[in-house]
Amino acid sequence: MDFAINTAYYVSTPFTTFFKLCYNDFMKAKEIFFKYHTLFYGLICLLANILAVLTSDFTNLPLPDNEPLRQWNVFISSHSFLVNILGTFSYIVPVVLCVLHTFKYAKYPDGENKIKFNVQLPGAFAIRGISGWISNFFLEFIILIYLKTTQNFDITFIFISTTTSYIFLSMISFTLIYFSLETLNRNVVLPHLYPDGNISGTARMSLSSIKNMFLFYFFSAAVFPASFLGIRLFFTKRYNMQLPNYHDFIFTFFLLLLGLALTILFINFFQKPLEKLTYSANEISKSNYDCKTVICSNDEMGILGDSFNVMAKSLKEKEFMRDTFGKIVTPQVRDYLLGGNVALGGETLDVTVMFCDIRGFTSMSENMEPQKIVMLLNEYFTGLEKCITARNGVINKYIGDAVMALFGAPIRSSTHANDAFEAALDMRKALVDINSKFSEMGFPQVRFGIGLHSGPVLAGNIGAINRMEYTVIGDTVNTASRIEGLCKYYKTDLLISQSTASMIENKNLRFIDDAEIRGRVEKVKLFSR
Repeated sequence: MDFAINTAYYVSTPFTTFFKLCYNDFMKAKEIFFKYHTLFYGLICLLANILAVLTSDFTNLPLPDNEPLRQWNVFISSHSFLVNILGTFSYIVPVVLCVLHTFKYAKYPDGENKIKFNVQLPGAFAIRGISGWISNFFLEFIILIYLKTTQNFDITFIFISTTTSYIFLSMISFTLIYFSLETLNRNVVLPHLYPDGNISGTARMSLSSIKNMFLFYFFSAAVFPASFLGIRLFFTKRYNMQLPNYHDFIFTFFLLLLGLALTILFINFFQKPLEKLTYSANEISKSNYDCKTVICSNDEMGILGDSFNVMAKSLKEKEFMRDTFGKIVTPQVRDYLLGGNVALGGETLDVTVMFCDIRGFTSMSENMEPQKIVMLLNEYFTGLEKCITARNGVINKYIGDAVMALFGAPIRSSTHANDAFEAALDMRKALVDINSKFSEMGFPQVRFGIGLHSGPVLAGNIGAINRMEYTVIGDTVNTASRIEGLCKYYKTDLLISQSTASMIENKNLRFIDDAEIRGRVEKVKLFSR
């Protein structure tokens, strides 16, 4: 008892010095701690062993006075020097093993092996920390066998129980060391050394798996107290012991305190990671894919946290592709295609096709720099795109200075002709604002021609196996293009075929001509407004 108290005093001295440094220069103390954290882990191992010794002293029962015990006491007294050496040796062995493990850590270069080493430190130190108790168990067992063979010593149950008590005490020591170091490792050391996390794949799950955690907790909070209580009851009844009341109080209080400490540590293993995962799940549901779940462990929680990060990164990439795809095709086409709504081989739809082309663009562009041509087209197309999409239209493609737009595809619509007509009128108004802006930018004025035609088309993914685009083909598309080309001949900016005009509400159209369309046998009645 005195030896344990004196040892605790000397061991606490480095901690006292460190805490004073923390008070005076916190950043310096923090730097020292992370640089020599393995030495601090070794001190925690030593303190846990001292606590286990104190536990043994507080929970010991008074032994009965019988011949085997007197014989045992005589042997211990006659070999006190050897017993003291072995007792000291049980403290030295764990310390030496932990220090050697620390030297091994210093040899590792930064990399996966060092990460693995840091992750597995609690288990490695916990196993080395109980080596003294295991050595005591075997040494006492050897002494009992020696006495049995040389002096016909009667090994009673009390000797078996006291010898096996080293196993129970090693369980206390192991549990205190492992749960303390694992808590410190997960919440302080590993987040500092590896702030990005992602360490679950560097070290295989062993002691830190959730299954093993529950097993440790079960043995520490249930099996150990029940075994101690059972042995205590057996001794008091067998030897008719009358124990003072305070002894029972101390024993009960110790078990409750141990159970409470283990429960708090155990809850901490799951509460904080689950809170982080819950927060990340909420952020991801809000499309915040930049949130990072840092769980520094190699158990299932660490794997789940890293999986969350991989999922968030994948969702961010998909969202980027989705946004980029939405700039290459319209958002309506993008969502329609990503939804898998296009039938294999395409589908037949009744649509209105719009073609819009800049008049005299070739001669206009000859006198402009390429960069200015791009600026002009981008500004022009932006204005037209707003008009088209506002009327449920979809820009299918840009062909040089021309725009091909669809109304009624890919999403079916019964008002596609009227929508296309209203979009054309909006484009007329928008062109005024566009030209006004071009005047301020020093660009030439722009005129366009618009052709509208309605009819059946084949809509679908068309192209090579590795490079397709969503488009429509058929006579309706060709006719719409030809009609737009006649705008210059009829000196108008809008021509509408009869098939489209017949579906426009509130008609106020003027007849232009029965026009011959290249590629068609029958003439097409053209209207304008």
